[in-house]
Amino acid sequence: MPSVVGIDLAAGRGVTAVAVLEVDADAGALPRFDLTRNQTVQSDEEVVDAAVSAQPAVIAIDAPLTLPAAVAAALRTSPHSAAAEQVQSTKERSPYTRAAERDPLWGRLGLHPLPVSFLGGLTFRAIALVPQLRTRLPHASIIEVFPSATLRLLGIRPSEPGGGRRAAKTSSAARSATQAGLCIHIAGLLHPETKLLGADLLDALASALTATYHLRGATLAVGDPAEGQIILPRHTAAAPL
Repeated sequence: MPSVVGIDLAAGRGVTAVAVLEVDADAGALPRFDLTRNQTVQSDEEVVDAAVSAQPAVIAIDAPLTLPAAVAAALRTSPHSAAAEQVQSTKERSPYTRAAERDPLWGRLGLHPLPVSFLGGLTFRAIALVPQLRTRLPHASIIEVFPSATLRLLGIRPSEPGGGRRAAKTSSAARSATQAGLCIHIAGLLHPETKLLGADLLDALASALTATYHLRGATLAVGDPAEGQIILPRHTAAAPL
């Protein structure tokens, strides 16, 4: 039975949650979660070791895995090169965002991923982590995911009526609602009244659930494949794509 891993990567010395789901070959079967296989880690080495212990077919990381094309080009050249001079804003786009973050899909979903420029430390940690994972797990697919969008698409975190602001995802109420919704899609996940999980693990589970859809060929990719894409489930309980 193949497995998938979801990683809610933390910046700096924060705690990273790693969730593992077992995926049955039957496309109609729910992926299965075993709480004892969940890990919370800190260092890059611990993150890699946690992923390796699961031997996953797909690794889904909640963090940008690439830089905007203009920025990447400038970093590969000297500060005074033509490529570096092209890193400037236009009315249509900022060179500090990727096509994946500018896609009109986010407007239809009512949420937007934070730009790479805002997530600098997290982005560079993720970019450094990917080759370590590829070395230890050469046969695994590594994808960038956005758990909040996955939850929105599955109808677990719907838009607030009238555009109201959703309660912070770390609140007990928000975590309880998220966990109860995930229980519909993940076997073995305890109901929040039995054991309420933390926000980091819930995001890791949503990431792993996206990895499950990807393993089953039921995802779509947002953005330019040459620049880096965000992977989302094709299932649309809450909004048309």
